[in-house]
Amino acid sequence: QIFQILVTYRHAPLDREQICEYLWPNTEPEAAQRNFKVALNGLYSVLEPDRAPGQESAYVLREGPVYGLRPGADLKIDAEEFTVKLDQTEQLLSQDMDRALELYVEAFELYAGEFLSDARYEVWSAIEREHLAVRYLQAADKYCELNLAENKYHQVIRECQRILAQDSCWERAYRYLMIAFDGLGDHGQVARTYQRCVETLNTELSVSPSKETISLYQSLIASR
Repeated sequence: QIFQILVTYRHAPLDREQICEYLWPNTEPEAAQRNFKVALNGLYSVLEPDRAPGQESAYVLREGPVYGLRPGADLKIDAEEFTVKLDQTEQLLSQDMDRALELYVEAFELYAGEFLSDARYEVWSAIEREHLAVRYLQAADKYCELNLAENKYHQVIRECQRILAQDSCWERAYRYLMIAFDGLGDHGQVARTYQRCVETLNTELSVSPSKETISLYQSLIASR
């Protein structure tokens, strides 16, 4: 897990003691330090099997007791590429809409689900996981809004389904879906989507849909 921690804190290297506290929280300091040394040497063996003893690592930067990923290391980190593409997309939105939409898709392909799912219950991974999830949801929401404005209903439906798989209570996704299904003339799916929204919000949050969602559904039903 040392490598996962270094990836998570790739922009903020950690002190050895902090890493030990994350990985072995209930262990005596001396034992935790030994565990750290064994785990770090194991990481070196995996990443750089031909590295000579004492030689600087091409991937792990050590500055005294502080450890982090070496800047410029030959590593491909999906989470990093994902955020870079989203940053580029946001800059392009007012300049080249078509390219921005393409970049959105490229970014979403990099987001394969929650960050480090096998470390879901680790304290050290929670902040980065939440940050990436929020960035995806906000970007996907914007992507759906833009495609809906151009009547690209299939793109909207596909991404809304991904949004709801990530956060089943993202209410705007239900509204986008209803509009998209209505645009395709699939009125049965409009009703099923609204019912799914009602049931999910009630089950997960014990609330009803917002007035905006209710009003949209009523207007779509009335316009048939």
